[in-house]
Formats: sequence, C-alpha cells, structure tokens
Amino acid sequence: MQVNNMRYTIRHISIGSALRNALLLGWLVALCPALCLAGVAVQVLQRVSAALGQIQSFDISVLGQRITTIDLVALLGLSTAAQTTAQLSGRIGVTFLLFALVLTLVGAAVLAGMALLASVGYNLLARIAGGIEVELNERR
Repeated sequence: MQVNNMRYTIRHISIGSALRNALLLGWLVALCPALCLAGVAVQVLQRVSAALGQIQSFDISVLGQRITTIDLVALLGLSTAAQTTAQLSGRIGVTFLLFALVLTLVGAAVLAGMALLASVGYNLLARIAGGIEVELNERR
C-alpha cells in the first residue's frame, strides 16, 4: 500500500478571508470576557453612584442665621456625573446589556485587527522566506 505524500507551501493568506473569519468568530471569543467586564463595570457604577449620592450639601450658619449652602458635588463639577451615574444605575439591566454589547464589539474589532496584522505580516515574511511548507498524507 503506497501512501501519497504531497508537499505544499503557503505563500499567501487572503486578507479578506482572515478578516471575515476574525469577525465571524471574534464576537464569540470576546463575549465571555465582555460579559465579565460588563458585570464589573456595573458594580463599579453602582458604587460610584452610591458614593456620589451620599455627598450632602451643608449649610454655614452664624448665630442661627444661614449664610450660605455649600454643595460639594456642584462645587467639584460632578453634578452631571452624579446624574448620569444615577440614571445608569437606575436601569441596571439595560446598562449591563449596553456595556456587554459595546465590549463585545470592541473585542471583535481588536481580534479583527490582530488577524489583519498577522495576515499582512505573514504575507510579507512569506515573500522573503518562502512561506510555511505543509506535507499532506492521503487518507482512505
């Protein structure tokens, strides 16, 4: 029984094919880390919102007369941040889904960029070094 061995050299990787596969699989690879990071981000957001909600304004009084009220949140320029974090932590389910979606898309884009760099790099090196040789055996 004779086995036919065939030798091939991979001299070029299609950039379109690499990007297509990276985008098709990238979201799946990025999904689990994105869900974990979205959970952490929601927890941090809730704690920041609670911390900003605990900052209270205080009155300065002299001889029983209130002279002024100092609002530390407004004084530090954190009023819009406090409102935004309160709104986002008020709708925690939607916030989690938005974080997860954005992080999944970013992860897929990063993986597509890595595939693009890897295929372009391989194509440049294969032009110089000749590419990778692969030996294939016929199977019955």
